[in-house]
This record gives sequence, C-alpha cells and structure tokens, in this order.
Amino acid sequence: MTALPLRPLYVATILAGSFLLFLVQPMFGRIVLPVLGGSPSVWNVAMLFYQAALLLGYLYANQLQRLAVRRQMQVHLALFGLAALTLPIGMAGWYPPAAGHDPTLWLLGLLAVSIGPVFFVVSAQAPLMQAWFARTGDADAANPYFLYAASNLGSFGALIAYPLLVEPLAGLWPQRLAWSAGFVALAGLVALCGLRAGSSVQPSSGPVTITARQRLRWVALAAVASGLLLSTTTHLTTDLMAMPLLWVVPLALYLLSFVIAFSDAGPAFTRRAVAAAPYALLLLGAPVFLSGQGPGYGMALAVAGLVLLLVLTVALHGTLAQERPAAAGLTSFYLWMSVGGALGGLFCALAAPLLFSWPWEHPLLLLMAAALISRGWRALAVPALLAGAMLLAGGATQLRKGLAGAYQRSFFGVYAVEDYARLDARGLKHGTTLHGLQSRDPARALQPTTYHVAGSGVGQALAAVTAQKGAAARIGVVGLGTGTLACHAGQPAPAGGANYRFFEIDPLVVAIARQRFTYLSRCTPDAAMVVGDARLTLAQQQPGSFDLLAIDAFSSDAIPLHMMTREAFAIYGRALAADGLLVIHVTNRFLDLKPVVAGLAAAGGWQAVHLEYRPAADDRLANRSDWIALSRDPARIAALRSANPAWAALPPASRTVWSDDFASVLPTLRWRRT
Repeated sequence: MTALPLRPLYVATILAGSFLLFLVQPMFGRIVLPVLGGSPSVWNVAMLFYQAALLLGYLYANQLQRLAVRRQMQVHLALFGLAALTLPIGMAGWYPPAAGHDPTLWLLGLLAVSIGPVFFVVSAQAPLMQAWFARTGDADAANPYFLYAASNLGSFGALIAYPLLVEPLAGLWPQRLAWSAGFVALAGLVALCGLRAGSSVQPSSGPVTITARQRLRWVALAAVASGLLLSTTTHLTTDLMAMPLLWVVPLALYLLSFVIAFSDAGPAFTRRAVAAAPYALLLLGAPVFLSGQGPGYGMALAVAGLVLLLVLTVALHGTLAQERPAAAGLTSFYLWMSVGGALGGLFCALAAPLLFSWPWEHPLLLLMAAALISRGWRALAVPALLAGAMLLAGGATQLRKGLAGAYQRSFFGVYAVEDYARLDARGLKHGTTLHGLQSRDPARALQPTTYHVAGSGVGQALAAVTAQKGAAARIGVVGLGTGTLACHAGQPAPAGGANYRFFEIDPLVVAIARQRFTYLSRCTPDAAMVVGDARLTLAQQQPGSFDLLAIDAFSSDAIPLHMMTREAFAIYGRALAADGLLVIHVTNRFLDLKPVVAGLAAAGGWQAVHLEYRPAADDRLANRSDWIALSRDPARIAALRSANPAWAALPPASRTVWSDDFASVLPTLRWRRT
C-alpha cells in the first residue's frame, strides 16, 4: 500500500489539532454560560487557563524529545487514551457550584477537571509534530517552522468557524459529539505521523546552545503580545463598546499575526510592522483614554485598537520568528514562548484586577511594546513620546478620577461613579452604559431616571401591579444598578420595601448602590438582597414568589445569553404568580432582541407586548428604553394595553428558539437588518 505523502500528512495533523484546540474554547464557554454568565473577566480567566495548559503541553513536548520517536508516539497515544475517558467534553457533573464573591479560582478548577486532560494532550500537537517532522527525510526537515503557521491557521479557522458556522447550525450536544469524534480521529493521524518519522532522538542538525538572555527575550516578547491580546479585549469590551462577538476578534488577529510571522513572507511583513509600530503607537495608541464619546466615536476607537493590536503582534511575533533557533531547539523555543504567553495572561487576568481600579494594564503594555520593538535612539524616545501623548490625550484626567476614587473594579467589570454638574446628578457607568442616575436636587432625589422613569415599560408595569396589589405586591428585580427601581413611584415603597427582592451578581454593585446612592436606603431599606447569578438564585425561590419580575441584568450592551433561553424563561415562569408580570429590558445598540423574546414567548405560552419609550427633549435624566412585558394571564397584558395603547405587539418571532443547547446572537445583529 502506498504511504501517505509526508508533508500533507503533517500539515493535516497540525491543522486538525489546532482546529480542535481553538474550537473547544468558545464551545466550552457556551457550555459553562448557564452557571456563570459572561463578562470580559470570564473570557480572560479562561484564556489564562488555556495559556497555562498550553505551557504544560509545550513542557511535555519538550521533555518527550529525550526519547526516540516511536517511544514518544507510544507515550502520546497512551495519554490520548486516558484523556478520551473524559469524553464527550462537557462540565464535570461532580464539580461543586461556584461559591464566594470572586469565581476566578472556581472557573480555573472547572476548566481543569472538565477539559484539562483533552486540552493538555491536544496542546502538545504543534511542537511535537514539528519535532517529529524534523526527524523525517523531507527537504525542509531542518526548518519545520512553516508548520507553526499551519498550526495557527487551523486555530484561526476554528475561531472564525465557531460563531459563523458551528454555533448557528448545531446545538451543543452535536458539537460535543463531533469534537469528541475529531479527538479520536486526531489520535489516528498522530499514529500515522509517528510511523512516518525517523527513529533518532535528536534532529540531524544536532543540539543548539540557547542562552539565558535569549530565553528572557523570548519570554518578554511573547508576554507583551499575550498581555496585549487580553488588555485589548478588556479595553474594547469594557471601556469602549461591549458589542457581541468582539471578544473573538482580538484573538483572531493575535492568531493571524502568528500565521503572518511564521510564513515565508514573514520577514518582509515583520520589517514593515516594526517600522510602522512607533507611528501606530503614537497615532492609534495615544487616544487609549478617550472613551464614552458616543457609539460612533467608540467604534472608531475600537477599529483603531484592533489595527494597533495586529501591527504590534506582527512586530512582536515576527521578531520572535526571526530569532528562532535551529530545529534541535524547536521545542525549547516554543516552551519559553508559552511561558511568556502564560505570564501575560497571568498579569491581565489575575494581577491587574487586583492592582488597578481602571484597566491601566492596557496603556502599560503599549508602553512595554514600544520599548521592545524600538531600536537605537527610538528605544527610549518612542516610549517617552507615547507616554506624553497618552497623558495629553486623557490619561491625566483618568488618573485624576482614579485618585479621587471614581473607579472601582471587580471580576465583573470596571464601574465609574461620577457627578455630572450639567445634570446636577450622580451616575453609575459600566463600560459605556449608564446604569443609573440620581438627582442631587433633594426635591427630585427619589425620582426614577434613565431607563426606569415612570413612563418607561418597567415604570408602567410596576404602577399597574402596585395599583392592583397595593402594599402586598411582591416585586423581584434582577440587576441592581443604582437601585432606581426601589423608588419607582418617586416615594418610599409600601411597608418599607419589605416585599422587594433584588438579585445582583456582583457584590461591588450592592456596595456602590448602598454607599454612593440613596434609592435603597430611603425607599426600600428592608428589601432582600440576593447576591449571585440570578438564574441560579431565582431557581431556588419558592414557586409563585413574585407578582412582577423585572430582568435588567445587562453588562453594558453585552447580554447575559443564559438569561434569555427557554430554560431561563421556565425559571421565571415558576417564580411568578399565575397572573404575574415579567418585564425584560431589551434596549441595545447592537442587537435586536425582540424577535428572540417573541420566539421564547410563543414556545412558553406567554402573551407579550413591548413599549419603546422616547423621553421629552427637555428631560435630561431620562433615556430612550425598550421593554417587553410578558404574562401567562392574557388579562394582565390586556390591562397594560388598555392603560396605554403605545404597548405594541412584538415583531415576528425568530426562526429558532434560544435554549441552553442552541443559541446564536449572529442573526440578531442590527447591521444584518434593513
């Protein structure tokens, strides 16, 4: 039988391994979403785990080089077999639920026990297959680094394929089965590669000498590039715009930079990137502190940030590619690169949230990139100019606000509490979204504002329920913000707010609402406060606990997808009384969620209407809002429409009903609609 062509076999094996490696990342994110929710920190902590697991995989591949290829193959296939015992991939059923205020360690543990074994085995593919290829008789055996470009191309393909093809076309269970089948097929490809490789312990070029200075430089270049990936993601999603799918874009560009740097044209692109980096840093990096200037301005800064990330990572990774050793040092080279990647992830995911109240890690990493890339006189001049330009472009203002205590940071994001003189009000912002305003005028201090004014959908729904139930009305609110809904009638609630229950995932928000605003203390001082993911805590409530349940749990414009599924709506229905009213806040710059809710309403037997509220031009404390009201009692919805004909029927439902197993935000993007 004719043997498989050597180079296509190795390229196919590396592509398949890298494709599986990066396909499992967004897939497992979807799997874990119902128990944790989503935030930039969730993504960053997950990326830290992936980088740490990659480091262990590279260390394993490096240590394995002491053995002959056939023995390496036997060991590696044995590990494939052990890891296969955890298939199909998914959350470990025995792992305890999240506890405590910061789920960082819990999430790292969940990732380790759930996908750690398979991720570790697959993460060793790229360096191991390249090392084996170096032992073959191929003409390029002495320079197998071109396979690293193939590896990152596979990773890039998986990252693009998941949101565009996999998630919209298949549920989680088929995805899990298909990935598991791919894992088994990969083991077969590995066996074929091992059989085709030579039998020597070291490549024919012999051992190479790698100095401590070289290792340190590799670590520094990789660490800054990895840190920039995560800091750019945090900066874009937290401080500029939280557009869905934006987390994936920086990682795709990061992987693309590897493809470019290790390709045949890599040296030419690297020279251009290194030459352009100082100018890109000054033009695109200096405005890093300018944010919150509106959606259009934020979009321009987001694009600039992504362009800057690509230029810098090509320059950093291209420099790494130029300094790579001979094939005998290949696995050591990748090992120290992965050490740098893990350190960059550790800095952004764990250290920065503890050290900084604002995402200062991003400008700091830009300065470090400027220092690493610049040569000669520019080694000091470019970072110095960049630091000065940053201060002039808003850094001094941000620093002053930070020193004044305007910013506070938790696992779930960065919050800013500021006084607005032109509005005579104090506000709470998370990212670019205002989460509440309170007037500093004593006569208006209890007046509901922003998305929760009396004329808004939630304001009218609350008025209808309290008018019918009076002091006995039982109100549940998911998403605390400043606590505005505690004063929906502009006065203390009946019975001191004893019938109010707020659900909030972030303890820091509870502290801010109680310490920096007075809605809670003056209107509902006795209201119950339930801290934790609302989907989990609502499931623990007694059936029929609420006459009205308001869902207002948005993190900037990013939706908590696990709160918008068939299973979540079943939890809401169980928590509501038979004639209870469910109101959902769907105001969003990037997503049209009304068809999604319409589909969920039809599937769950709900009657639903929506109200688009437009405040008067002179009402500076009110915001445009879009709320949907649902009830399983038709009379409840009819009463709303009778009181205000502006309540309108929902548009046609989306073709698919979101569930924990199947959901895709792609069809809801507003740019897809005419």
